[in-house]
Amino acid sequence: MQDQTFSRLAFCVTLASWVAISCAPAESDSNNDGGGGATATGSVSSASGSGVATSSGSASGSGVAASSGTTVAGTGGDSSGGSGGAAPTGSGGAGMGGWPEGAIPMGNAPVPSAGCGKATTLTTKEYTISSSGQNRVYYVDMPSNYDMNKPYRLFYTSHWIGSRWQDVEGQDFYFLKPQMEADGEQAIFVAPSSDGATWQEKDHALFDDIMAFMNENVCYDTTRVFATGFSFGGMITYSLSTNHQAEIRAAVGIAPANYNIWLPEKTRKPIAWMHTTGMSDGTCPWVNNEAQKRGAKFIALEKAEDNGCTIPAEIPTSNGAYSCYDFQDCDPEHPTRVCTFGGGHTNIDGNPNWIPIESWKFFKQF
Repeated sequence: MQDQTFSRLAFCVTLASWVAISCAPAESDSNNDGGGGATATGSVSSASGSGVATSSGSASGSGVAASSGTTVAGTGGDSSGGSGGAAPTGSGGAGMGGWPEGAIPMGNAPVPSAGCGKATTLTTKEYTISSSGQNRVYYVDMPSNYDMNKPYRLFYTSHWIGSRWQDVEGQDFYFLKPQMEADGEQAIFVAPSSDGATWQEKDHALFDDIMAFMNENVCYDTTRVFATGFSFGGMITYSLSTNHQAEIRAAVGIAPANYNIWLPEKTRKPIAWMHTTGMSDGTCPWVNNEAQKRGAKFIALEKAEDNGCTIPAEIPTSNGAYSCYDFQDCDPEHPTRVCTFGGGHTNIDGNPNWIPIESWKFFKQF
């Protein structure tokens, strides 16, 4: 918003929705929801270069689900991850429990939140919290047969523009919940709503306030807090990842951009990161401005640099079936991955939808 390039961008309230705000000034969103859909087709293709993990993906994909969402089931990914490390002494989250900040070993023993071992009054429903002088709403999805002594994974899931927590819940939290359940796993999901506008600076404080409340009231693993979101949700996920590395273990941005979103002063500390981008995405493109380093490409390069990875001369990408590139020589605790495909601005591609499959494979390795 600070750049004159975006002076024409504005949002208008209608009775039930927002006019889309595009990440890219040259493009508009066909669905008027800030997260337009596109049909992606292609045959199996492999990106060149070392460190590429290719996966096939074909068939048509639809755009972002409307208010009610569309549940797309998939199969779980392969189990991965290192062996468990020794648990730190003391209490608290990453960086406060005995491990140096940013150096939590893969497969570490869980670090329980303050809410572990205490009965909770939280159930699966909407809640209200005071944050930055406003009453804000968010939704909590609790595991069935919740165990107050089990530190669960916790996912912080942010919606796209013109939507609310209901849309994320309607998509089973970006379709991660059915992926986990297929693997016999459960988690706590948190889905906040914006205050009716775009995600802003105060939504960093909202994250802090919600997580402080969750820490006292539910049992979760403070070293396995994960963040994800699509479009503007992917952009706030990226924004949080630039200065919340001690609180967020890993993040997945689905069709994110690194501009037209409030960004804090970046700490440049490492964080495990993955994102997806359709190479024909005109809303949050791979490259919006090469000279100004705007676009998803530059998110990948920034995270690779922060995570100590080797930077290739060119990041291998795919204009056909999806392909995921794993950066090489990264800090072992901070894998860094980018998945590209020959499609547009969407969080649904292929049948089965590979995006939540690859997201869950990425998250569960920790």
